[in-house]
Amino acid sequence: MHGCLITEIQSYSLQDGPGIRTTLFIKGCPLHCPWCHNPETQSPNKEIYHYRSKCTACGRCVEACPTGASFLDAGPDAALVLSYDRTRCVGCAACVAACPSGARSAVGQAYQLDDLAGRAVADKPFFDNSGGGVTISGGDPLMFPEFTRRLAKRIKKEGVHLAVETSAFPKFALIEPLLPYVDLFIIDIKTLDPIKYRDVIGGSLSRILSNIERLLRLEKAVRIHLPIIPAFNDTPNDFKAYIAYLAPLANVLDGVDVLPFHAYGENKYTLLGREADYAYQGAKDLEHHAVAPLVDGLRQAGIRSVTVGGLVGLGNAEQGCSREDVCG
Repeated sequence: MHGCLITEIQSYSLQDGPGIRTTLFIKGCPLHCPWCHNPETQSPNKEIYHYRSKCTACGRCVEACPTGASFLDAGPDAALVLSYDRTRCVGCAACVAACPSGARSAVGQAYQLDDLAGRAVADKPFFDNSGGGVTISGGDPLMFPEFTRRLAKRIKKEGVHLAVETSAFPKFALIEPLLPYVDLFIIDIKTLDPIKYRDVIGGSLSRILSNIERLLRLEKAVRIHLPIIPAFNDTPNDFKAYIAYLAPLANVLDGVDVLPFHAYGENKYTLLGREADYAYQGAKDLEHHAVAPLVDGLRQAGIRSVTVGGLVGLGNAEQGCSREDVCG
């Protein structure tokens, strides 16, 4: 697949690389982190948010739906209620256009490559003044390596700092074409337990670490993200493993961002009709003190920049489309 959908173009982002940035969220990820706070970026296909509280059961979506995914059914006291069978939904968004109350919205939009790049660099004066730039994130941009390469090349023509946020899951041959255009790779290490990585996340830890080390040998800037998740990788042994692995890389890494778990994405699972997929319902956010031993250990190991929450700071140098004319 060479094309893709974009879920969001986020201006004035301060958490996806240095300075003020514009972050492009690509839709699609091959991994399946059970705590994912951007579930709308997991599937590469267009989806529909359903805001149940806004629905008036007027039935216009039923009339517009070509597959019968939306239908009226008898509810309590014989009142009609709107039902939505997502297994029949093809993401055509006819219901979105038909809904008068804003109870539906489409997740994932196709862009022509030049239009997407133009929107990404529209805030170039802010990038220049803050040491910022553009970050291609997701999902995972490397799920669409050719599209990401072409987008990176087009953005880099505008003379802005470019970062790619990824899990570095694929073979290095899919990363290598990006090297001339990417100024910073931001890479998640979700655990240093290879069995846990395979069984819970679905990727190969050895490949991810190999890709990180190869990028560093090639003198590419790499910043590590450590998402810390309750009952997954938040023990003293997990922290010791992170410190032991990263300490020898202290002099070549751009830095490390420790990202304590938060539940900001929980409502998105409800909007997508996927409440059962979220394993952390009701879980409390991790306080910063819970990751303090990890942060202290990384700093003592000589990591040049360690943050909590990914706020790097200003002035520091943080079913895809099939039509090439639409998705580039």
